[in-house]
Amino acid sequence: MRTVSTFPLVTGIMIVIGAGLALPARAQTSSASPGQTGKPSLQQALAALKVPPSWFDTTTTTWDMNQPWAKGRLEIRRLLAGDEARVRQGVKLTWLYAQKKDIGDGHELPMYLFMSGQYAWAVREYPAYLQRVAGKGAVHAYLCHASCLAHFGEHAQALGVLDQAAKDLPPSPWAINARANLLNARGDIHAAMGEVAKAKECYQAAIQLYPTSNQPYGRHLLARQAAKVQTKLDLLTFQSLATARLRDGRYTGKTLGYADNPPMEVTVTVRDGKIADVQVKHQEKIDLGAATIIPRRIVEQQSLKVDAVTGATVTSQAVVDGAYKALKQAGLK
Repeated sequence: MRTVSTFPLVTGIMIVIGAGLALPARAQTSSASPGQTGKPSLQQALAALKVPPSWFDTTTTTWDMNQPWAKGRLEIRRLLAGDEARVRQGVKLTWLYAQKKDIGDGHELPMYLFMSGQYAWAVREYPAYLQRVAGKGAVHAYLCHASCLAHFGEHAQALGVLDQAAKDLPPSPWAINARANLLNARGDIHAAMGEVAKAKECYQAAIQLYPTSNQPYGRHLLARQAAKVQTKLDLLTFQSLATARLRDGRYTGKTLGYADNPPMEVTVTVRDGKIADVQVKHQEKIDLGAATIIPRRIVEQQSLKVDAVTGATVTSQAVVDGAYKALKQAGLK
């Protein structure tokens, strides 16, 4: 289905830090206090965590749990693409399948918790899963775990997880791509910590690595991935649109979200030198509202440095990348 999202002018322009990690744009360099970020620390979130959560009691589903996991996981992913009520249904179904031990190799329990914004719960689940699959190159799981930790401002722990991942790469021909993804993620964390020089170093290394991957399929996407990281590198030194002289008009930038989908089109309307409207046309399967939330944040904050939608960082970064390309046509330098 082709979705169009649009938002009118409010006030204010900001960068989604992570294409791979969901990092707050104004994250702290260590365990963040509630007074600084408006959210609990990791320790507080874990202490308050109840499994299963109390909202399970009021979350009803009509899914037949006698259906095998192969079918159940498709229903769960459909639910995760919906509103909050459907997302909760998806989380509950995932948990129920886990309880009956019919959930494949188990990687989707913590992954779906992460995708649904259940960060503390995911943090609790990931270490056990990663211990079970140690030595098998489960880099994506390491990346998700690091992202959950970074959400709470636990950047040192997140970098530690990425260090572990670097010692547990998949075999050739996927090792190069995995290393590039880890460098990309490290760049995200260093950027969130305000360590621009380290972020640049990681991004530049990732950009050089991606095209050299000898993976058996998906090679045609490597240049695009490198280009997306290049956008993040460009935006590192981009501070504000407040001093930018944008030409009025409508400008469209095309960018890649998920690899198997057509390019996303992001159309930005500039009026009186400000971003007046952002429209997104896409066919993303799971965006968790990113195609509407990110445009709204861009318009409201008059910035490309906006917080990503957790669990939908691919779509979030794609929207920002498209907006950046559109604004360059409007005179952004």
